[in-house]
Amino acid sequence: MTSWPDARKDNESTIVKKFKLLKDQLTKELALQLCRNAPGCGFLYELYDAKHLDYEGTFQAYMMFLRAIAAMVPRPSFLYIFPKSCAGCAMLQILSILCLHPVLENEANNLFCELLFDTRGDILNRDDIRQMAMMMRRAYKGREDPFPYIGYCLDYDRKSQGFNMAYVIGVLFSFDQFCELMKSNSVLGAQIAHEMVKNLAVSDRQSQQLYQLLSKYKELISDNKSDT
Repeated sequence: MTSWPDARKDNESTIVKKFKLLKDQLTKELALQLCRNAPGCGFLYELYDAKHLDYEGTFQAYMMFLRAIAAMVPRPSFLYIFPKSCAGCAMLQILSILCLHPVLENEANNLFCELLFDTRGDILNRDDIRQMAMMMRRAYKGREDPFPYIGYCLDYDRKSQGFNMAYVIGVLFSFDQFCELMKSNSVLGAQIAHEMVKNLAVSDRQSQQLYQLLSKYKELISDNKSDT
C-alpha cells in the first residue's frame, strides 16, 4: 500500500487499518512519496469535507502516522502534507484536531516533541499544548465555514496571541539551524524557544527574530570558547 486512505470512500475502521499498515511498512522512500502525494488541503480537510470529524480513532491513527513520517523525512518534505507547505498551517491543523478530540493530547505532545527534536519535552508540555489549542480556537474567524474547515492561516486572526503562539512553534521546527541546535544542544535550543515564546512577535517577524537569537547565542558560545 503506497497511497493515503480515502476519507470519502473508506469507513473509520478501514482508514485506521490503512494508516496502521502504512506506518508498519514505512521506509524513508515511502514516507517521502506519501509527503509528495498528500491531499492538497491536508487530511484534516478530507475528513471535514466527508463529515467525519467525529472519527476519533482515525485522528489518533493519523497523528501517530505523522509522527512516524516526521522521524524519517526532512522538515520541508514533511510540510508537503499541509496547505501551502506552511509550518503555521501544520500547527493549526494539528491543534484543530486536538480541539476536536482533547483526549488526543498525548499524541499531539509526542508529535511536537518529534518535530522539535525535543526528546525531553523541555519546550512544550501537555498543559502548554492544551492552552495553545484553546487560544488558537478563539482566534478562528472563518465564520462562513464551521471550525476547523481547512485549518490554514487565512482562517485565523493573525494578530491574536493564539495564532502567533501556534505559528512560532511552526517557525521553530521548520528552521534548519534550530533543529540542528536541538540535536546538539537541546538545553540551549529550549532556552531560545522559551525566549521566542516569552517575547512573542507577530508571525511575519518570527523567522527574523529566531535568526537573530541563534546568531546571538552562537556569538556567546564562540566568545566563551575563546576565553577558555
